[in-house]
Amino acid sequence: MSLKEITCKTALHYHDREFASNWDLNIYRGCGHRCIYCFAQYSHKYLDTEQFFDDIFIKTNVAEALSADFSRRSWTGDPVNICGVTDGYQPLEKEYVLMPKIIETFIRHRNPMIITTKSTLLLRDIDLLKELNKVAGVNVQVSVSALDEIIRKKTEPFAPPSVERLGMIGELNKWGIPCGVLMMPIIPHLTDNIENLDAIFKTAKENGAKTIIPQVLHLRGNAKNVFFNYVRSLFPGLESRIKPLYNGAYVNKNYLETFYQKVASIRKKYNFPSDHRENFRNECRRLDTQLKLL
Repeated sequence: MSLKEITCKTALHYHDREFASNWDLNIYRGCGHRCIYCFAQYSHKYLDTEQFFDDIFIKTNVAEALSADFSRRSWTGDPVNICGVTDGYQPLEKEYVLMPKIIETFIRHRNPMIITTKSTLLLRDIDLLKELNKVAGVNVQVSVSALDEIIRKKTEPFAPPSVERLGMIGELNKWGIPCGVLMMPIIPHLTDNIENLDAIFKTAKENGAKTIIPQVLHLRGNAKNVFFNYVRSLFPGLESRIKPLYNGAYVNKNYLETFYQKVASIRKKYNFPSDHRENFRNECRRLDTQLKLL
C-alpha cells in the first residue's frame, strides 16, 4: 500500500444530487476496506491513478480547511455527509486519527453531520458525537450488505463483521443518535436471497435502526473490471449469472422490479417505512431544523 499525504484548499464538495446531503467531506481518497464492489473507484482517475485500494491519499490539513469553509459568510450551515466516496473510519484512521478533529470542528461551528460508514471504529469517538448531537445533530448510516461471514470476508475483507456494525446502531441509539442502514450494494445471485435480506432487516430492527435503504450493485467505470476479476477467483461460476444482468453500469429493470417486490414484503414484515428514501431525506433535513431550535 502506498500512502500519500496531501493538503487541500477546501474540505467541502458540493454535488447537485441530494442523497444524504448536497455536501460531502472526504478525509481520505482511496480505501483500505478493499470491498470488491466499491463504486467509488472512478474517483481516483482525477488523481492520475486507478489503484483505489493501494494508493491512499490523506488530507492532513482537512480539519483546518473545514474550519475555513465553515467560517465563510456564504456558508449556510447545511448538513454535511462524511465519507461520500471513501470511509472516514477505514483502517488507516486508527493511525491518523483525523475524525476527532473533524467532529470537534463541527461542534465549534454547531454544524450538523451525517456519517456513512461500515466501521465500528466510530465508537472510539462516541463522546464527541454525543456532544455534537446536543449542539447541532448527528445521523449515522451504517453500510451492510451480507450477514453471512463467509461471503462478507470475501467481499469486504478488511471491514468489521456486519453483526458488529448493526450492533453499533444499538449502542448509538442509547445516546439518542439516530441511525439507519444502507443495505448496499446487494449483489445479484449472491446476497439477494430472502434469508440474507430478512436477516439484515431483523437485526437492524432489533438494534433500533430508523430506516433501511436497499440498493443493487452498480458498476461504474473501472469498478466493473475490478469486480468481475474478483468474482472469477472468489466465486467460480457466479460471473456467468451476473453479467447478463448488466448491459452497462446498472442492473436491468426486470431484475430490479423483482428485487424491490421482494424487499417490500420484508419491509412490511418488520414495519419499516415504505418510502425509505424520503424518510431518510426527512431525517437528514431534521438536522437543519434541530440546529435552528437550539
